[in-house]
Amino acid sequence: MIGGALLVVVDVLDGVFFFRTTEAAAMGSTAWIIFDVLDVLLLVLLSLGVVGIYLYQAKQTGALGMIGFLVFFFGLALMSGAVRSSAFILPWLAVAAPPELLAAEPTGVLYAGFLLTIVLLALGGLLYGLASLRAGVLPRGASVLLMIAAVLAAVMQFLEIPFAGVFVGAALAWMGYALWYAAADEPDAIPDMAI
Repeated sequence: MIGGALLVVVDVLDGVFFFRTTEAAAMGSTAWIIFDVLDVLLLVLLSLGVVGIYLYQAKQTGALGMIGFLVFFFGLALMSGAVRSSAFILPWLAVAAPPELLAAEPTGVLYAGFLLTIVLLALGGLLYGLASLRAGVLPRGASVLLMIAAVLAAVMQFLEIPFAGVFVGAALAWMGYALWYAAADEPDAIPDMAI
């Protein structure tokens, strides 16, 4: 829940601060570093939260839920690595590298890694949301929002439109809240973590 809410806030602030700024100009700023460090934190929280949400409904989601969870989880893991590099390597490059290097578009293996990350997040979010919707354990609206948001976020990334993660964050915060509310209301409804 906290990771999803933090994703919404950081993504909005990132869009407001850097929407009209070139990436090369933004990299050396303090705001860039702060937002990327917060991104690393929220991705860790989201990864843990996705595990909890999956475990809560694992029996009901079946094989589709497990596949969606694994794909989404690996997408989050890849994104964590990219954001970590963005937080700790790019600011150094902004000072040390020639401007031509910073302005260059990624190609080859770097672009393939970016593409793989976005595809895993979109496909994983879509499958994870679909399995959750079919299971009927968590709110249907949150599951539908996750499915739509995961695909929409991927499209927005390619079109370089800001606020790509806002709806994904909202969907995961909603799912996390539902899980938290269920745990407070019926502690016995939460499965034993020693599965």
